[in-house]
Amino acid sequence: MGERFIWDARQERVVPADEYQRPTPARSSIPAPMIASDCMEPVQSMLDGRMYDSKSRLRETYRAAGMVEVGNDPARSRPAAKPAPDRQGIRQSLQKAVAQVS
Repeated sequence: MGERFIWDARQERVVPADEYQRPTPARSSIPAPMIASDCMEPVQSMLDGRMYDSKSRLRETYRAAGMVEVGNDPARSRPAAKPAPDRQGIRQSLQKAVAQVS
């Protein structure tokens, strides 16, 4: 069996598999975890019209009013699929109704 080769995009050439070095993902030089901050650019609340620069404070007002915060997922605005009608059940109901009237 022959030797294996792999395309090395950095070198832009085919190299033997034992010489190929898998690219490492880009990472920060800071040895710390990624942190999701509570701060944000000021936004106007859809509920009370006030400006908020804290995610938790904005969500707090929504919860107090019994509201639910939703994202911008396009699937939420898509109409729900209608179930297929039970043709046989409809036919049987009609036959039963006709039999009762006759």
